[in-house]
Amino acid sequence: MMKTGNLLAFAKAVPNAYSTILFSDSVWIGLALMLVTFASPIIGLAGLISLLLAMLVSRGLGFENADSTSGVLAFNSLLIGLAIGYYYPYSGTATLNPHFFALVMIASLATFFLYVGLNYLCQSLFKIPSMSLAFSLAAVFFWYYLVRSGYFTGLNFQKPLIFQHQVQLSWFWQDYFLSLGSVMFVPDLFVGIIVAVVLLLITRIGFMLSLVGWSICFYLIQYTNIGSTYGMFFPGFNLILISMAVGSVFLIPGKSSYLLAIFATITGFLLVYAMSGKYYYSDMMSGRPSFLYLPIFALPMNIVVIALIYALRLRLQHRSPIMNDYGILHPEKALDAYLSRYRRFVSAGVPQIHMPISGQWLVTQGHNGAHTHKKDWAMAWDFEILDTKGNKYSEDSQKLADYYCFGKPVYAAAAGYVAKVVNSIPDNPIGDANTVDNWGNYVSISHGYGLFTLYAHLKEGSVKLAENDYVKIGEKIGQVGNSGRSFVPHLHFQTQAAIDAGSRTVFSHILNYKVQNADGSYRFIASGIPEEGEMVSALVPEKDLTNILQLSYGQEQRFRLTNAKGSREEQWKVELDLMGTHSIVSDAGSRMEFSIYHGIFNALSLKGKRNSTLSAFAIAAGRIPYIENQSISWQDEPSLSVAMNPLWKNLTLFLIPFFRPIRVTSESCLATTESGLRLSSKTELSVLGMRLRNYESDLIMDRTNGIREIRLHRAGELMLSATRIEPHKKEENNA
Repeated sequence: MMKTGNLLAFAKAVPNAYSTILFSDSVWIGLALMLVTFASPIIGLAGLISLLLAMLVSRGLGFENADSTSGVLAFNSLLIGLAIGYYYPYSGTATLNPHFFALVMIASLATFFLYVGLNYLCQSLFKIPSMSLAFSLAAVFFWYYLVRSGYFTGLNFQKPLIFQHQVQLSWFWQDYFLSLGSVMFVPDLFVGIIVAVVLLLITRIGFMLSLVGWSICFYLIQYTNIGSTYGMFFPGFNLILISMAVGSVFLIPGKSSYLLAIFATITGFLLVYAMSGKYYYSDMMSGRPSFLYLPIFALPMNIVVIALIYALRLRLQHRSPIMNDYGILHPEKALDAYLSRYRRFVSAGVPQIHMPISGQWLVTQGHNGAHTHKKDWAMAWDFEILDTKGNKYSEDSQKLADYYCFGKPVYAAAAGYVAKVVNSIPDNPIGDANTVDNWGNYVSISHGYGLFTLYAHLKEGSVKLAENDYVKIGEKIGQVGNSGRSFVPHLHFQTQAAIDAGSRTVFSHILNYKVQNADGSYRFIASGIPEEGEMVSALVPEKDLTNILQLSYGQEQRFRLTNAKGSREEQWKVELDLMGTHSIVSDAGSRMEFSIYHGIFNALSLKGKRNSTLSAFAIAAGRIPYIENQSISWQDEPSLSVAMNPLWKNLTLFLIPFFRPIRVTSESCLATTESGLRLSSKTELSVLGMRLRNYESDLIMDRTNGIREIRLHRAGELMLSATRIEPHKKEENNA
């Protein structure tokens, strides 16, 4: 017998299987879709039986665990059950005969095993799920079985509905809703309206793309004059799903994904048009047709989507449209995750590497430099060390050893395999250059996908690596020298498209570095391009930041919050979900997801009530590069959820693929004070470039006590302040 927990998981997997049909993981969508299938009880019953059988077999044979809440493995079986329920000839209650149930069960299991095999092949070969390909193939087979065995002749198969209505709309809307109803094998206007409303409530982007897909179908049907007489599987069904899948499910919603969705939808129509046909057979009985329209089910949708997404995965550079590899099916949630978790840190299609040096260095030549960084070699950097007086050497300007950077270690900017090493070129005397061996001693490291980093003009004999050696990020690979075309010691560093020195450079960003300002303070750059003349240094990550902020898994903190409504206590607890996401959960009804990566704290999203210590912390600490004994400032574009409620955030997410009407920006400064570290931030919410709301916040913390105090102002007025309650003080109060 099933345990209670496993039984609940099984029950949750049922609606999840239904929601998968519309590329969703929402239980509510699944429940709504399950209910609409029972608008025709025979169709709904056949689908549910087929689904339950496939889920039981999946768990019984070990394809998934008994506590799995996913219905993905069985949703193709659900579809084949709905299809048989739709096509099986109707004869009242006599329809529910042993042959009907046997056919449903055989089709369910056959489709299940076919899906398991096809999905493995698609994931292995194309890096994309097989979607409903197994159902489409199996459905054609079982349709032929019904026709050849005489059970289906095109007559008496329409199933009665549990309700009657007289709703009539224009052709455009009538067939749009029929297409949506056809997704669930109930091609009824009212059912289609219900599906459309559910889709609109769950995802505005998905609803819009369903209209885009149908609009293209509507006008192409008129242009080709094929009519809508192809049963419930005329082009609308496939084209709506193609538009949604390409525009918002497998790609992050954006202008480029929408354009590709339009192209894919048109291609899908041509495929539907080409595959649509008639099946002729001999029938001597008068009044019965001698041909049937051949249903193509969802085969065009599967072919177009799988082929297009696979082709996009073969790109040499990952740029717009962005692949949705985040495991989030909901379009708005996927877009929000991309903006708050990825776009903040990584630019699409731009390689991200780290500083190849430690300490503070001067960029003596940057991108498109005046001397040698031109044409194919434009995107490179030269680094040297200067003292406080601006000198490159300590005593004698003609001695190599007196130059500050000579012999300094060079580190791998990213992990990879050593592709090529030159290590025997003598270092030049100061002022001389070797134009024969232009690059001098160098190391070329391959990082895969045709990307290499080059470290040139290294010191003779300083490279202790051999070709094909694996190097970790930050591992020493050599020392700065003066070999090759180099008049004074310096490091030439670049990303490039091939192994050999002199290959075409590739545009890239350097991660997590500091730029020294004129007043001696520093500016933190999370991802950018060091400019010529800048004094730069890598940000040394704070390894103990999780412990300092007391944000380890299961750790708790308490604060005394004071605002206009009075004073109260608030408790935080750190949780970790199965996806590896850390969250701070407040008993005031707020939840904030966060990450600490490379020694930098990042607030990722905020949910729940706003008038809490946690919401103030999210605004104050969108990002924290923890550094003591230095003043450092930075800019950030926090998650929209930090400054907006869910309603306005979702509206903004709908508009962002077209333009950015609303932006959240912040400027922060971290400085050492007598009482510890003070993080001061200014966060601004702007609409169409006009400031709508602004916050000023202060966060006091130190290495011993972590977060001690949070203050949040809005438009100059204090909104709330919160003070950390020390554990021993809490115990005294309880006593």
